[in-house]
Amino acid sequence: MSVLDDPNAPPLHVVELRDDAVGLEAFIVVDHELFPRSAGGTRMVPDVTVDEVARLARAMTWKFGVAQVPLAGAKAGIRFPGGDAAARERVLSAYVDRILAMRDVFGTGPDMGTHPSDFLRLAPEGRTPMWVRTHDGMGMDDLAVGAGILGAARAALAALGRPLEGARVAIEGFGKAGAGTAHALAWAGARIVGISTIEGALLDPDGLDVDALLALKAGHGDRLVHHAGVPVRPREELATVACDVLVPGARPDFVTVDTAPLIRCAAIVPAANIPYGQGAVGALHARGILALPDFVANAGGVHLYEAPGCEGDDPAACLAEVERLVREASERVLAAAEADGVTPTEAAQRVALDFLRAAAPR
Repeated sequence: MSVLDDPNAPPLHVVELRDDAVGLEAFIVVDHELFPRSAGGTRMVPDVTVDEVARLARAMTWKFGVAQVPLAGAKAGIRFPGGDAAARERVLSAYVDRILAMRDVFGTGPDMGTHPSDFLRLAPEGRTPMWVRTHDGMGMDDLAVGAGILGAARAALAALGRPLEGARVAIEGFGKAGAGTAHALAWAGARIVGISTIEGALLDPDGLDVDALLALKAGHGDRLVHHAGVPVRPREELATVACDVLVPGARPDFVTVDTAPLIRCAAIVPAANIPYGQGAVGALHARGILALPDFVANAGGVHLYEAPGCEGDDPAACLAEVERLVREASERVLAAAEADGVTPTEAAQRVALDFLRAAAPR
């Protein structure tokens, strides 16, 4: 049984990669075999699990389907308990060696715990791909996620009859995805009223200084919250901030059936993968909160790799193309949800399945 028969069907298979000599313990989950090639990022954290990566691979299937990209969803995880830079480099080098041997059937790039530079050996020779470049002092992979969230937020707010200019936005997590999102939304005129890291949350209804936060992040990492001149609140309070748009931007299951009643936003536009726990989407829908699926809103990274507008040498033009593509996909999904009387997640899965059925080789 495949995802075409049952959206909750288990993934196709798990590929284990081990090299005890360097401490490599990794796995790739391939969601289906409707296309000859699969793709998805590589997550490198101590506690990554096959179940988590399988959920992420399924999210990639929906993401590619909505984006109309003929790739099978996949994802990879490397269990790395930590260590010095040399140990990390040995593990990643062994991992990339294995991926090079599989590049005809699996493509990957950065995800939580990895960076574009970790995958340079996978780039075509003779050119610097857009995904390893920087622009405005940030990596293009971070900026592309932010550009996509900007496009999705525009669509969500428009559906609610609200403008983006001056909209209050709270962002959970201020790592790669969160920082790129804050940069894009602040540039477009939104007001960032809250951010969080593992160290705590910064909340200000008048708006935080995003440029100052980005500078503090460069010097202090997650501890930037202790240097911003704003009282540090428990990070859990970020979910309950009154705002127009809430952006989950870190680990899975940010919203659960238990926390959904506490949320005080008009729309949720996820930068993180699998941010909704079991039953959370239905609980949010019942409260009238517009909850865009992650695989629609955070597809900026997919377009960074795949969009024709990102094949040249103009980062600004690439980001504008990413924003447009994610905005238009979000608009299609929201229109379908309204027409069919279903949640945006259900509508997006139908859109993705329609593409898979039409595009998969027979």
